Amino acid sequence: MQGKNILIIGFTKRTSFHFARVIGKSNTVIVSDSVKDKEKEKLLGELVKEGISVVNLLGEQSTGILDRFKIDIVVVSPGVPLNIPLIIEAKKRNIKVTGDIELFYNFFPGNFYIGITGTDGKTTTTTLIYEIVRKEKEAYIGGNIGIPIFKLFDEINEKSILVLELSSFQLEAIEKFKPYISVFLNLAEDHLDRYSSMKEYLLAKKRIFMNQTSKDFAVVNFDSPYYEEITEGIRPKILRFSRIDKKADAYFDGENIYISGKFFMKRKDIFIKGIHNVENSMAAILASKAAGISDESIIKTLIEFKGVEHRLEFVREINGVEFYNDSKSTTVNSLEKALLSFEKPLILIAGGRDKGLDFTKLRDLAAKKLKYLILIGEAKEKMKRELAFEKTFEASSLEEAVKKSYQLAEPGDVVLLSPGCTSFDMFSNYEERGKVFKDCVSELI
Repeated sequence: MQGKNILIIGFTKRTSFHFARVIGKSNTVIVSDSVKDKEKEKLLGELVKEGISVVNLLGEQSTGILDRFKIDIVVVSPGVPLNIPLIIEAKKRNIKVTGDIELFYNFFPGNFYIGITGTDGKTTTTTLIYEIVRKEKEAYIGGNIGIPIFKLFDEINEKSILVLELSSFQLEAIEKFKPYISVFLNLAEDHLDRYSSMKEYLLAKKRIFMNQTSKDFAVVNFDSPYYEEITEGIRPKILRFSRIDKKADAYFDGENIYISGKFFMKRKDIFIKGIHNVENSMAAILASKAAGISDESIIKTLIEFKGVEHRLEFVREINGVEFYNDSKSTTVNSLEKALLSFEKPLILIAGGRDKGLDFTKLRDLAAKKLKYLILIGEAKEKMKRELAFEKTFEASSLEEAVKKSYQLAEPGDVVLLSPGCTSFDMFSNYEERGKVFKDCVSELI
Protein backbone atom coordinates (compact mmCIF):
# COMPACT_ATOMS: atom_id res chain seq x y z
CA MET A 1 0.00 0.00 0.00
CA GLN A 2 1.65 3.23 -1.20
CA GLY A 3 0.68 6.74 -2.18
CA LYS A 4 -2.83 6.48 -0.72
CA ASN A 5 -4.86 8.97 1.28
CA ILE A 6 -5.89 7.10 4.43
CA LEU A 7 -8.63 8.65 6.55
CA ILE A 8 -8.47 7.56 10.19
CA ILE A 9 -11.68 8.15 12.14
CA GLY A 10 -11.07 8.13 15.88
CA PHE A 11 -7.53 8.70 17.12
CA THR A 12 -5.98 7.30 20.31
CA LYS A 13 -2.63 5.86 21.31
CA ARG A 14 -4.24 2.50 22.08
CA THR A 15 -5.65 2.11 18.58
CA SER A 16 -4.88 4.20 15.53
CA PHE A 17 -1.60 5.86 16.58
CA HIS A 18 0.47 2.73 15.86
CA PHE A 19 -1.42 2.07 12.63
CA ALA A 20 -0.70 5.63 11.46
CA ARG A 21 2.97 5.18 12.38
CA VAL A 22 3.26 2.14 10.09
CA ILE A 23 0.97 3.13 7.21
CA GLY A 24 2.06 6.78 7.18
CA LYS A 25 5.58 5.87 6.07
CA SER A 26 4.36 5.45 2.50
CA ASN A 27 0.90 7.07 2.55
CA THR A 28 -0.76 10.30 3.69
CA VAL A 29 -2.67 9.92 6.95
CA ILE A 30 -5.68 12.19 7.47
CA VAL A 31 -6.78 12.09 11.11
CA SER A 32 -10.38 12.91 12.03
CA ASP A 33 -11.70 12.82 15.57
CA SER A 34 -14.72 14.45 17.22
CA VAL A 35 -12.43 15.40 20.13
CA LYS A 36 -9.53 17.84 19.94
CA ASP A 37 -7.32 17.83 23.01
CA LYS A 38 -3.68 18.19 24.08
CA GLU A 39 -3.07 14.45 24.25
CA LYS A 40 -4.19 13.86 20.66
CA GLU A 41 -2.26 16.91 19.44
CA LYS A 42 0.84 15.55 21.15
CA LEU A 43 0.43 12.15 19.47
CA LEU A 44 0.11 13.80 16.06
CA GLY A 45 3.21 15.83 16.83
CA GLU A 46 5.13 12.63 17.50
CA LEU A 47 4.11 11.28 14.10
CA VAL A 48 5.23 14.48 12.35
CA LYS A 49 8.63 14.30 14.10
CA GLU A 50 9.03 10.79 12.70
CA GLY A 51 8.46 12.10 9.18
CA ILE A 52 4.91 10.80 8.82
CA SER A 53 2.72 12.76 6.40
CA VAL A 54 -0.23 13.81 8.57
CA VAL A 55 -3.25 16.04 8.02
CA ASN A 56 -4.69 17.21 11.35
CA LEU A 57 -8.50 17.26 11.39
CA LEU A 58 -8.93 16.87 15.14
CA GLY A 59 -12.30 18.24 16.22
CA GLU A 60 -13.79 17.64 12.78
CA GLN A 61 -15.89 14.66 11.68
CA SER A 62 -18.14 16.05 8.97
CA THR A 63 -18.94 14.51 5.61
CA GLY A 64 -17.28 17.53 4.00
CA ILE A 65 -13.94 15.83 4.61
CA LEU A 66 -14.75 13.52 1.70
CA ASP A 67 -15.19 16.53 -0.61
CA ARG A 68 -11.94 18.22 0.47
CA PHE A 69 -9.74 15.14 0.14
CA LYS A 70 -9.60 12.23 -2.28
CA ILE A 71 -9.92 9.43 0.28
CA ASP A 72 -8.83 5.96 -0.79
CA ILE A 73 -9.45 4.04 2.44
CA VAL A 74 -11.27 4.81 5.70
CA VAL A 75 -9.91 3.12 8.84
CA VAL A 76 -12.31 3.21 11.77
CA SER A 77 -11.13 2.94 15.38
CA PRO A 78 -13.08 0.32 17.39
CA GLY A 79 -14.89 2.84 19.61
CA VAL A 80 -16.42 4.72 16.66
CA PRO A 81 -19.94 3.56 15.64
CA LEU A 82 -20.24 2.59 11.99
CA ASN A 83 -23.51 4.53 11.64
CA ILE A 84 -22.11 8.07 11.96
CA PRO A 85 -22.79 10.25 8.86
CA LEU A 86 -19.13 10.39 7.76
CA ILE A 87 -18.85 6.60 7.55
CA ILE A 88 -22.28 6.18 5.95
CA GLU A 89 -21.35 8.74 3.28
CA ALA A 90 -17.99 7.06 2.65
CA LYS A 91 -19.76 3.76 2.02
CA LYS A 92 -22.22 5.47 -0.33
CA ARG A 93 -19.25 6.69 -2.35
CA ASN A 94 -17.85 3.14 -2.45
CA ILE A 95 -14.82 4.08 -0.39
CA LYS A 96 -13.38 1.07 1.42
CA VAL A 97 -14.19 1.22 5.16
CA THR A 98 -12.20 -1.13 7.37
CA GLY A 99 -10.51 -1.59 10.76
CA ASP A 100 -7.02 -2.24 12.08
CA ILE A 101 -7.50 -6.02 12.51
CA GLU A 102 -8.56 -6.46 8.90
CA LEU A 103 -5.75 -4.32 7.51
CA PHE A 104 -3.14 -6.11 9.60
CA TYR A 105 -4.45 -9.44 8.33
CA ASN A 106 -4.05 -8.18 4.76
CA PHE A 107 -0.33 -7.75 5.47
CA PHE A 108 0.01 -11.12 7.24
CA PRO A 109 -2.71 -13.44 5.84
CA GLY A 110 -0.66 -16.61 6.21
CA ASN A 111 -0.02 -16.44 9.94
CA PHE A 112 -1.59 -18.65 12.60
CA TYR A 113 -4.27 -16.61 14.41
CA ILE A 114 -6.12 -17.45 17.61
CA GLY A 115 -9.01 -15.04 18.17
CA ILE A 116 -10.87 -14.68 21.46
CA THR A 117 -14.19 -12.90 21.92
CA GLY A 118 -17.12 -12.90 24.35
CA THR A 119 -18.70 -10.46 26.78
CA ASP A 120 -16.48 -11.24 29.76
CA GLY A 121 -13.21 -13.05 30.40
CA LYS A 122 -11.55 -12.11 27.09
CA THR A 123 -8.43 -10.54 28.54
CA THR A 124 -7.77 -13.28 31.07
CA THR A 125 -8.33 -16.06 28.51
CA THR A 126 -6.32 -14.31 25.80
CA THR A 127 -3.40 -13.82 28.19
CA LEU A 128 -3.66 -17.39 29.45
CA ILE A 129 -3.64 -18.87 25.93
CA TYR A 130 -0.68 -16.66 25.02
CA GLU A 131 1.27 -17.75 28.10
CA ILE A 132 0.58 -21.41 27.28
CA VAL A 133 1.43 -21.20 23.58
CA ARG A 134 4.63 -19.21 24.09
CA LYS A 135 6.06 -22.06 26.18
CA GLU A 136 6.53 -24.03 22.96
CA LYS A 137 6.15 -21.65 20.01
CA GLU A 138 6.85 -18.06 18.97
CA ALA A 139 3.72 -16.19 19.99
CA TYR A 140 2.55 -12.57 20.23
CA ILE A 141 -0.44 -11.04 22.00
CA GLY A 142 -2.49 -8.04 20.91
CA GLY A 143 -5.82 -6.56 19.89
CA ASN A 144 -8.42 -5.27 22.32
CA ILE A 145 -6.24 -6.36 25.23
CA GLY A 146 -4.49 -2.97 25.16
CA ILE A 147 -1.64 -3.89 22.81
CA PRO A 148 -2.48 -2.37 19.40
CA ILE A 149 -2.00 -4.96 16.70
CA PHE A 150 0.10 -2.63 14.54
CA LYS A 151 2.55 -2.29 17.42
CA LEU A 152 3.54 -5.86 16.49
CA PHE A 153 4.09 -5.04 12.82
CA ASP A 154 7.91 -4.96 12.87
CA GLU A 155 8.28 -7.79 15.40
CA ILE A 156 6.54 -10.76 13.83
CA ASN A 157 7.43 -13.04 10.92
CA GLU A 158 5.43 -15.52 8.83
CA LYS A 159 5.82 -18.24 11.49
CA SER A 160 4.56 -16.17 14.41
CA ILE A 161 1.37 -17.18 16.21
CA LEU A 162 -0.87 -14.23 17.04
CA VAL A 163 -3.22 -14.48 20.01
CA LEU A 164 -5.77 -11.68 19.69
CA GLU A 165 -8.50 -10.38 21.96
CA LEU A 166 -11.31 -9.22 19.67
CA SER A 167 -14.17 -6.94 20.67
CA SER A 168 -17.51 -6.82 18.90
CA PHE A 169 -16.51 -3.37 17.63
CA GLN A 170 -13.39 -4.77 15.98
CA LEU A 171 -15.27 -7.73 14.51
CA GLU A 172 -17.79 -5.38 12.88
CA ALA A 173 -15.05 -4.19 10.53
CA ILE A 174 -13.55 -7.51 9.38
CA GLU A 175 -14.01 -8.89 5.86
CA LYS A 176 -11.36 -11.56 5.25
CA PHE A 177 -9.78 -11.99 8.68
CA LYS A 178 -9.77 -15.69 9.60
CA PRO A 179 -8.48 -17.19 12.82
CA TYR A 180 -7.44 -20.83 12.74
CA ILE A 181 -8.87 -21.11 16.26
CA SER A 182 -11.74 -18.92 17.45
CA VAL A 183 -12.93 -18.77 21.05
CA PHE A 184 -16.42 -17.50 21.96
CA LEU A 185 -16.46 -17.43 25.76
CA ASN A 186 -19.94 -16.20 26.66
CA LEU A 187 -22.63 -13.67 25.84
CA ALA A 188 -24.46 -11.37 28.22
CA GLU A 189 -25.98 -7.89 28.12
CA ASP A 190 -23.38 -5.31 27.13
CA HIS A 191 -22.97 -2.31 24.84
CA LEU A 192 -26.73 -1.89 24.56
CA ASP A 193 -25.97 1.81 24.23
CA ARG A 194 -24.47 0.86 20.83
CA TYR A 195 -26.52 -2.16 19.71
CA SER A 196 -30.29 -2.03 19.31
CA SER A 197 -30.78 -5.58 20.62
CA MET A 198 -29.00 -8.64 21.99
CA LYS A 199 -29.41 -10.25 18.56
CA GLU A 200 -27.49 -7.42 16.90
CA TYR A 201 -24.77 -7.70 19.56
CA LEU A 202 -24.59 -11.50 19.09
CA LEU A 203 -24.31 -11.17 15.30
CA ALA A 204 -21.40 -8.75 15.70
CA LYS A 205 -19.57 -11.22 17.95
CA LYS A 206 -20.43 -14.15 15.67
CA ARG A 207 -18.48 -12.56 12.83
CA ILE A 208 -15.39 -14.19 14.35
CA PHE A 209 -16.51 -17.43 12.61
CA MET A 210 -17.49 -15.93 9.25
CA ASN A 211 -14.37 -16.91 7.27
CA GLN A 212 -13.49 -20.13 9.07
CA THR A 213 -13.69 -23.47 7.28
CA SER A 214 -14.12 -27.08 8.36
CA LYS A 215 -10.34 -27.23 8.84
CA ASP A 216 -10.52 -24.63 11.62
CA PHE A 217 -11.70 -24.78 15.24
CA ALA A 218 -14.33 -22.93 17.28
CA VAL A 219 -14.19 -23.18 21.08
CA VAL A 220 -17.66 -22.41 22.47
CA ASN A 221 -19.35 -22.34 25.88
CA PHE A 222 -21.84 -25.24 25.78
CA ASP A 223 -23.65 -23.87 28.85
CA SER A 224 -24.47 -20.53 27.24
CA PRO A 225 -28.20 -19.89 26.78
CA TYR A 226 -27.21 -18.57 23.36
CA TYR A 227 -25.23 -21.68 22.35
CA GLU A 228 -27.58 -22.71 19.52
CA GLU A 229 -27.65 -19.20 18.06
CA ILE A 230 -23.88 -18.84 18.38
CA THR A 231 -23.12 -22.11 16.58
CA GLU A 232 -25.95 -22.11 14.02
CA GLY A 233 -24.53 -22.22 10.50
CA ILE A 234 -20.84 -22.01 11.42
CA ARG A 235 -18.33 -24.19 9.55
CA PRO A 236 -15.39 -24.84 11.92
CA LYS A 237 -15.14 -27.91 14.13
CA ILE A 238 -16.81 -27.05 17.44
CA LEU A 239 -15.01 -27.77 20.71
CA ARG A 240 -17.38 -27.37 23.68
CA PHE A 241 -16.62 -26.61 27.33
CA SER A 242 -19.20 -27.11 30.07
CA ARG A 243 -19.92 -27.28 33.79
CA ILE A 244 -23.13 -29.22 33.09
CA ASP A 245 -22.68 -31.75 30.29
CA LYS A 246 -20.13 -34.56 30.74
CA LYS A 247 -20.13 -35.16 26.99
CA ALA A 248 -18.52 -31.78 26.30
CA ASP A 249 -14.93 -31.74 25.07
CA ALA A 250 -13.94 -30.04 28.35
CA TYR A 251 -16.03 -30.70 31.47
CA PHE A 252 -15.77 -29.54 35.09
CA ASP A 253 -17.48 -31.67 37.75
CA GLY A 254 -16.94 -29.27 40.64
CA GLU A 255 -13.50 -30.60 41.56
CA ASN A 256 -11.72 -31.76 38.42
CA ILE A 257 -11.44 -30.85 34.74
CA TYR A 258 -11.87 -33.62 32.17
CA ILE A 259 -10.84 -33.43 28.51
CA SER A 260 -12.58 -35.82 26.10
CA GLY A 261 -13.86 -37.73 29.12
CA LYS A 262 -10.42 -38.23 30.69
CA PHE A 263 -9.09 -36.59 33.86
CA PHE A 264 -6.90 -33.60 33.04
CA MET A 265 -6.23 -31.65 36.24
CA LYS A 266 -7.64 -30.65 39.63
CA ARG A 267 -9.41 -27.34 40.11
CA LYS A 268 -7.42 -26.61 43.25
CA ASP A 269 -4.21 -26.60 41.19
CA ILE A 270 -5.41 -23.66 39.07
CA PHE A 271 -4.19 -20.48 40.74
CA ILE A 272 -6.77 -17.92 39.56
CA LYS A 273 -9.98 -17.51 41.59
CA GLY A 274 -13.60 -17.87 40.57
CA ILE A 275 -15.83 -20.36 38.79
CA HIS A 276 -15.71 -18.13 35.71
CA ASN A 277 -11.96 -18.69 35.59
CA VAL A 278 -12.59 -22.45 35.49
CA GLU A 279 -14.57 -21.78 32.31
CA ASN A 280 -11.80 -19.52 30.98
CA SER A 281 -9.26 -22.24 31.79
CA MET A 282 -11.26 -24.92 29.96
CA ALA A 283 -11.51 -22.66 26.90
CA ALA A 284 -7.76 -22.04 27.05
CA ILE A 285 -7.04 -25.77 27.35
CA LEU A 286 -9.12 -26.62 24.28
CA ALA A 287 -7.64 -23.78 22.20
CA SER A 288 -4.09 -24.65 23.22
CA LYS A 289 -4.52 -28.34 22.45
CA ALA A 290 -5.96 -27.42 19.03
CA ALA A 291 -2.81 -25.33 18.51
CA GLY A 292 -0.69 -28.43 19.16
CA ILE A 293 0.57 -27.52 22.63
CA SER A 294 1.44 -30.38 25.01
CA ASP A 295 -0.61 -31.17 28.10
CA GLU A 296 2.51 -30.64 30.20
CA SER A 297 2.89 -27.02 29.10
CA ILE A 298 -0.83 -26.34 29.52
CA ILE A 299 -0.99 -27.72 33.07
CA LYS A 300 2.25 -26.00 34.11
CA THR A 301 0.93 -22.62 32.92
CA LEU A 302 -2.44 -23.04 34.65
CA ILE A 303 -0.62 -23.76 37.91
CA GLU A 304 1.72 -20.77 37.52
CA PHE A 305 -0.60 -18.15 35.95
CA LYS A 306 -1.37 -15.44 38.51
CA GLY A 307 -4.11 -13.70 36.54
CA VAL A 308 -4.28 -10.26 34.96
CA GLU A 309 -4.16 -6.84 36.58
CA HIS A 310 -7.59 -5.36 37.39
CA ARG A 311 -9.30 -8.79 37.18
CA LEU A 312 -10.06 -10.03 40.71
CA GLU A 313 -6.56 -8.84 41.56
CA PHE A 314 -5.56 -9.25 45.19
CA VAL A 315 -4.24 -5.87 46.37
CA ARG A 316 -3.32 -6.44 50.01
CA GLU A 317 -4.59 -7.33 53.47
CA ILE A 318 -4.85 -4.64 56.17
CA ASN A 319 -5.73 -5.66 59.73
CA GLY A 320 -7.48 -8.80 58.56
CA VAL A 321 -9.40 -7.06 55.74
CA GLU A 322 -8.65 -8.21 52.17
CA PHE A 323 -8.88 -5.77 49.23
CA TYR A 324 -9.50 -6.95 45.65
CA ASN A 325 -9.36 -4.89 42.47
CA ASP A 326 -11.81 -5.99 39.77
CA SER A 327 -11.92 -2.68 37.89
CA LYS A 328 -12.29 -4.50 34.55
CA SER A 329 -15.81 -5.49 35.63
CA THR A 330 -17.98 -3.33 33.35
CA THR A 331 -21.06 -5.55 32.95
CA VAL A 332 -23.75 -7.15 35.08
CA ASN A 333 -22.39 -10.56 34.12
CA SER A 334 -18.83 -9.79 35.23
CA LEU A 335 -20.10 -8.30 38.51
CA GLU A 336 -22.13 -11.46 39.12
CA LYS A 337 -19.07 -13.65 38.51
CA ALA A 338 -17.04 -11.53 40.94
CA LEU A 339 -19.62 -11.87 43.70
CA LEU A 340 -19.77 -15.63 43.19
CA SER A 341 -16.00 -15.86 43.60
CA PHE A 342 -16.02 -15.10 47.35
CA GLU A 343 -17.34 -16.89 50.41
CA LYS A 344 -16.25 -14.27 52.96
CA PRO A 345 -18.47 -11.27 53.89
CA LEU A 346 -18.28 -8.72 51.06
CA ILE A 347 -18.21 -4.94 51.04
CA LEU A 348 -18.76 -4.05 47.40
CA ILE A 349 -17.75 -0.79 45.74
CA ALA A 350 -19.64 -0.48 42.45
CA GLY A 351 -20.92 2.09 39.97
CA GLY A 352 -19.69 4.28 37.14
CA ARG A 353 -21.24 5.03 33.76
CA ASP A 354 -24.20 2.84 32.86
CA LYS A 355 -24.44 1.05 29.49
CA GLY A 356 -28.18 0.48 29.64
CA LEU A 357 -27.84 -2.73 31.66
CA ASP A 358 -30.35 -4.36 34.03
CA PHE A 359 -29.03 -4.68 37.59
CA THR A 360 -32.25 -6.14 39.01
CA LYS A 361 -30.88 -9.55 37.98
CA LEU A 362 -28.37 -9.27 40.83
CA ARG A 363 -30.86 -8.31 43.54
CA ASP A 364 -31.08 -11.77 45.14
CA LEU A 365 -27.35 -12.42 44.86
CA ALA A 366 -26.55 -9.05 46.43
CA ALA A 367 -28.86 -9.81 49.35
CA LYS A 368 -27.10 -13.14 49.84
CA LYS A 369 -23.49 -12.05 49.40
CA LEU A 370 -23.14 -8.43 50.52
CA LYS A 371 -22.50 -7.03 53.95
CA TYR A 372 -22.44 -3.43 52.68
CA LEU A 373 -22.74 -1.76 49.28
CA ILE A 374 -20.99 1.52 48.42
CA LEU A 375 -22.00 3.18 45.15
CA ILE A 376 -20.15 5.77 43.07
CA GLY A 377 -20.53 7.48 39.71
CA GLU A 378 -23.36 8.37 37.36
CA ALA A 379 -25.15 5.03 37.78
CA LYS A 380 -25.32 5.04 41.58
CA GLU A 381 -28.97 6.10 41.82
CA LYS A 382 -30.06 3.53 39.24
CA MET A 383 -28.03 0.78 40.92
CA LYS A 384 -29.38 1.72 44.33
CA ARG A 385 -32.92 1.46 43.00
CA GLU A 386 -32.45 -1.76 41.03
CA LEU A 387 -30.33 -3.66 43.57
CA ALA A 388 -32.60 -2.54 46.44
CA PHE A 389 -29.97 -3.48 49.01
CA GLU A 390 -30.72 -2.12 52.47
CA LYS A 391 -27.20 -1.36 53.69
CA THR A 392 -26.21 0.93 50.83
CA PHE A 393 -24.01 4.00 51.04
CA GLU A 394 -23.13 6.57 48.37
CA ALA A 395 -19.74 8.19 47.86
CA SER A 396 -18.75 11.15 45.71
CA SER A 397 -15.38 9.66 44.78
CA LEU A 398 -13.53 6.38 44.73
CA GLU A 399 -11.23 7.71 47.46
CA GLU A 400 -14.21 8.37 49.71
CA ALA A 401 -15.63 4.92 48.93
CA VAL A 402 -12.40 3.16 49.89
CA LYS A 403 -12.17 5.06 53.19
CA LYS A 404 -15.83 4.26 53.95
CA SER A 405 -15.32 0.58 53.15
CA TYR A 406 -12.42 0.34 55.59
CA GLN A 407 -14.43 2.08 58.31
CA LEU A 408 -17.22 -0.48 57.87
CA ALA A 409 -14.97 -3.52 57.54
CA GLU A 410 -14.08 -6.03 60.24
CA PRO A 411 -11.31 -8.67 60.24
CA GLY A 412 -12.32 -11.48 57.87
CA ASP A 413 -14.19 -9.17 55.46
CA VAL A 414 -13.36 -8.60 51.80
CA VAL A 415 -13.54 -5.16 50.15
CA LEU A 416 -14.16 -5.65 46.46
CA LEU A 417 -14.07 -3.03 43.72
CA SER A 418 -16.20 -4.55 40.95
CA PRO A 419 -18.02 -1.63 39.32
CA GLY A 420 -20.32 -3.36 36.83
CA CYS A 421 -20.09 -0.12 34.81
CA THR A 422 -17.62 1.66 32.56
CA SER A 423 -15.18 4.14 34.06
CA PHE A 424 -15.60 7.08 31.70
CA ASP A 425 -17.63 9.29 34.04
CA MET A 426 -14.74 9.59 36.50
CA PHE A 427 -11.65 8.08 34.83
CA SER A 428 -10.05 7.81 31.39
CA ASN A 429 -10.27 3.99 31.45
CA TYR A 430 -10.67 1.01 33.77
CA GLU A 431 -6.89 0.79 34.25
CA GLU A 432 -6.78 4.26 35.76
CA ARG A 433 -9.75 3.40 37.98
CA GLY A 434 -7.99 0.25 39.20
CA LYS A 435 -4.75 2.10 39.83
CA VAL A 436 -6.53 4.80 41.84
CA PHE A 437 -8.24 2.09 43.90
CA LYS A 438 -4.92 0.41 44.68
CA ASP A 439 -3.35 3.76 45.56
CA CYS A 440 -6.25 4.52 47.91
CA VAL A 441 -5.87 1.15 49.61
CA SER A 442 -2.15 1.76 50.10
CA GLU A 443 -2.91 5.11 51.73
CA LEU A 444 -4.99 3.37 54.40
CA ILE A 445 -1.85 1.98 56.01
